Amino acid sequence: MYRRELLGPGSVDKISYTSSVMDDAEIFRYVIITLMVHVNELERVGVLRSDEAGRIRNALRDIWRGGYEPTRLTSYEDVHEYVEAELIRRLGSIGGWVGLGRSRNDHVATAIRLRLRDYLLDLVKTLIELRRTLLNKAIETADQLIIGSTHKQPAQVTTLGHYLLALDELTADFLSTLIHAYEVVDKSPLGTGPLAGVITPIDRVRETGELGFNGVVNNSIYATGSRYFALQTMSLVVSYLVEVGRFINNLEAWLMPQLNYVMADPSHLATSSIMPHKHNPATLEVFRARIGEAVGHLVAFYSIERPVEVGYQLDLQESTRHVWAIMRIAIEGLSILRDFIEGIRVNNDRVNEDISKYPITTAEYAEKVSISSHKPFRDVYNEVARSIRSGDIRSIMLSPLDVLSGKGNIGSPNPAQVRNEAMRRLSDVETISNWLLNNELKVKNVLRVLED
Repeated sequence: MYRRELLGPGSVDKISYTSSVMDDAEIFRYVIITLMVHVNELERVGVLRSDEAGRIRNALRDIWRGGYEPTRLTSYEDVHEYVEAELIRRLGSIGGWVGLGRSRNDHVATAIRLRLRDYLLDLVKTLIELRRTLLNKAIETADQLIIGSTHKQPAQVTTLGHYLLALDELTADFLSTLIHAYEVVDKSPLGTGPLAGVITPIDRVRETGELGFNGVVNNSIYATGSRYFALQTMSLVVSYLVEVGRFINNLEAWLMPQLNYVMADPSHLATSSIMPHKHNPATLEVFRARIGEAVGHLVAFYSIERPVEVGYQLDLQESTRHVWAIMRIAIEGLSILRDFIEGIRVNNDRVNEDISKYPITTAEYAEKVSISSHKPFRDVYNEVARSIRSGDIRSIMLSPLDVLSGKGNIGSPNPAQVRNEAMRRLSDVETISNWLLNNELKVKNVLRVLED
């Protein structure tokens, strides 16, 4: 439709190659909503008569109700062309009014922000549920021993609750940065046109309020040509997932029969087609693999963005699918991980068996002797090392629970401290939950424009 008068009809194969209609399924609803708000504004500023605006709004609602079947639309450049062409087909030339005072550039930037905003709220909800599970499980397992490792070697005794608090603190840090990223996303570029604005007297602040955005992207070049809001969000999400993947590595190691420190709900396990004894941690492995995919999607996003000048080019269209892929990987995988953690149990007998084998309280023993005998720590350290070398480890081993209970510093695995910290953090989670509810309400109000 757009190219016909200047360039001719074009060839279907080339239009199909450059078309984004398949990827645009993610933003179809938000394209309709953005057009509805734009039509409302054209009516308010007196460009459209009320009857014309009403007919366009009703047709847009009908298009929305009819659904979106991208496999049938590959002759269109994108969802924007399809919707406008459908309006003209249904209403005649009146449908062409929607092209006034807007460009696909500001329109798609608005729709992407609206869709990403929804994804972010879904991710925040998933993270809140994950944190509640982590913290309640930390309280439950605050005194259930685990042999912590560094360099894949037995290092110090700690507890599963202490490990879970580590993952929760990571998640809390991520949530705080994600909420800041949400504030960057939650701004409207609508009304900025293709690059340098439009003549139509659009009230961008009024449109912003109707779309439920918290602010306006001010500069028209930045509004349409930048994808920093998505790039920032994706970088944060992938960084968090990479850290989560490291925790998955611990879980998988603890599940190995050679260690057998923890047991998982069988629903998360698979077996071999030929070795009937196998208990493979299937869900963890798939999530870890998809974290690798998320890294790839982020690198692709960076690679696409890097050579593009400031201003819209179709390269930006190609980057958007990576945003949706990363968000889906995060939300689905973290939901699986939450369920896995909820069902995890410590195999206390196996942990205690290995505690009796490895001198994992030597650091604390050396500390105690150094303080009680007023010997320089390195001297005591060397004495302990010689005892280990000679095979005499019994005399330098301490009771693990006594070791943990004797640690009073902030962040230690002291079971009482772990439980108190977990309880404190649960109240913090409720504050974030209230933030989520308020923003979900704003989004629901925006979706009402699709209703009669």
